[in-house]
Amino acid sequence: MKKYQIQIQEVSISFNSLDFKIIKQGLLILLLISFLFCSHSYGQQKTLGMTKHLVGSTENGYVLFAPMYCKMTYLIDKCGKKVHSWVSNYNPGFSVYLLPDGNLLRTGTVQDTFFNAGGKGGIIEKIDWDSKVLWSYIISNDSLGQHHDIYPMDNGNILVIAWQSVSLTEAFAKGRYKGTIEGVKLWSERIIELKPIGKDKAEIVWQWSLWDHLIQDENFSKPDYSVVSKHPELMNINFAPNQSSDWIHLNSIDFNKDLNQIVLSSHNTSEIWIIDHSTTTKEAATHSGGNYGYGGDFLYRWGNPMAYNRGTSIEQKFYLQHNAAWIPKGYKDGGDIMVFNNGLGRIPAYSSIEIITPPITSSGVYNQNLPYGPPMQKWIYKNPVPDKFYSVVFSGANRLFNGNTLICDGVAGKFFEIDDKNSIVWEYVNPVASDDQIKTDGEAGGNNVFRNTYYSELYSGFKGKTLTSLGPIEKNSYTYYCSLVPPDVTPPKTSVFFPPNKSINIAINTPMAITFNEKILKGTAGNITIFDNNQIKEILSINDPKIIVIGKVASILLTNNFYYNSRISILIDKGSFKDSSDNEMVALDSSNWEFNTVAMINIEKIDRTILKGVYPNPAQGFIRVPFENTEPTVGIYNSIGQAMKCVVKNRTRRELEIDIEVFDSGIYSILLNGQFLQFFVKEQVLIL
Repeated sequence: MKKYQIQIQEVSISFNSLDFKIIKQGLLILLLISFLFCSHSYGQQKTLGMTKHLVGSTENGYVLFAPMYCKMTYLIDKCGKKVHSWVSNYNPGFSVYLLPDGNLLRTGTVQDTFFNAGGKGGIIEKIDWDSKVLWSYIISNDSLGQHHDIYPMDNGNILVIAWQSVSLTEAFAKGRYKGTIEGVKLWSERIIELKPIGKDKAEIVWQWSLWDHLIQDENFSKPDYSVVSKHPELMNINFAPNQSSDWIHLNSIDFNKDLNQIVLSSHNTSEIWIIDHSTTTKEAATHSGGNYGYGGDFLYRWGNPMAYNRGTSIEQKFYLQHNAAWIPKGYKDGGDIMVFNNGLGRIPAYSSIEIITPPITSSGVYNQNLPYGPPMQKWIYKNPVPDKFYSVVFSGANRLFNGNTLICDGVAGKFFEIDDKNSIVWEYVNPVASDDQIKTDGEAGGNNVFRNTYYSELYSGFKGKTLTSLGPIEKNSYTYYCSLVPPDVTPPKTSVFFPPNKSINIAINTPMAITFNEKILKGTAGNITIFDNNQIKEILSINDPKIIVIGKVASILLTNNFYYNSRISILIDKGSFKDSSDNEMVALDSSNWEFNTVAMINIEKIDRTILKGVYPNPAQGFIRVPFENTEPTVGIYNSIGQAMKCVVKNRTRRELEIDIEVFDSGIYSILLNGQFLQFFVKEQVLIL
């Protein structure tokens, strides 16, 4: 702690040539102490832990991360406070996952002389909530070495990326150019599916090897000779942008259980690959078999068509990327693939988060037009000043359920969340440096993180666990405040019906509307069933365009008018409407919303003054009401039956122009001389 010694007899302060003398020493000391206290407590900018928290960030969840070159793994809340941690005997190697049963699945780095490159791991551990090792398995020998990433499958098995050692003799025999490999061996890649057994054993239940899916055009007398550009399903053994033994350098793996496919990120070729997991191990070593008929060949690849001689550097999209993964179903852009594009080699160099929509059919087959589509990314995030966001290695991104994206800038050890407008709404800087050194707020650097993962507070892994804030991880954290918003678990409720429940004498062409107690959205499933005298008149799917949702109001338009003198009742299925927190409305029974239509009217009583309908429709600032002989009395009602103020701006002998500029957007009914004419839609005015 800093010590301040103050000895002042008299102080003279000059301001605009006026001299002020403070004689009372005690008062001066109090003022100076107050200044020093305020400057230290409130004038400092946080550099570690949570540094930003704005409205719109995803609340009530937790972020898991394992600082690189450290033995601890941390779980923090969105206030940047630690809620749990685990300790291991190993530095990460590099990925970590929280399993649905609450255990931690973590890779570790073991010492050996076989494989020495970035991303080296070698051991996989399953650790319980109290850091007790339940299971461990080593993949580190002279032929195989686990590295970078693993993936926990729903059945309890684990997909593992492993380097596969190949002798130079074998590599050259396969057609690799001589003089293009630094070192005594070439490292290919293998994917292994492990079934954990006991405390330290595992069964390999499936595997795939890149070495079985090569092509070369160097020598027709050697294996796998063909035209590279005609076989994008195979890897050109001579496409090697650098001469490192670590030829491919896979750095991420993800699994799509619906498609039974695996996506891999190939760092050194700047591509992502998709392979078929439905094959047997035997089929995976061939070019046929499995659900898609291609054995272990690539089903799809994207990012750098130069790798299969179908493009130039102009067509290259990825630059030594990481963390290729499918966005989950039900999320924004669900089913697409998100990638952290590091950008090394791009001019200018900068990092970006990118989403692509592969050209895939409903059966999981990819369009074979070459080079593989799409021609461009679907979405790209980068800093408005691109080089201000540049993480040359590691890093990753998660799409969150609310549509935001959580990004890990691995080199800076910074996590930040962006909303749908690409604004940063939350930010956290890892305060843990190498060898588990906890930094003091105000310091920076040495705090790399491979990537992080967000888990909702409703995640099954937290069931039965105590998640109490234990305060900031960083030492001497500067004062800051953070309040988490409690989760909204209340379903939206109906508040007003139009026509009102149990009402009578309703016009046969009246549209219906429900007003809720909060803003609503259409649900993903459900029907609205309309009964006329207990007989089904119409069933509308919630996605039908005749159901219009604006704000708190859902309007239901008619396909055909009701019958005269009928009892109309409406049944709404559960989940037809939901709020912004995805709480679904409960089912609405038909007995809770019913009304009676008017009796038959003699045709002679119908007002003949009406020529035609109101226009424009939809409208924004005004509507025009045509009439024939006598100017009619006009009434306008909103979707819950409230009369609106009618202001006639202009009139002619045949038409009234009515001002609707102050009306809210929505559906309105218009009556002439007390008779329902039609409805019109007030559009929202867009200001560009």
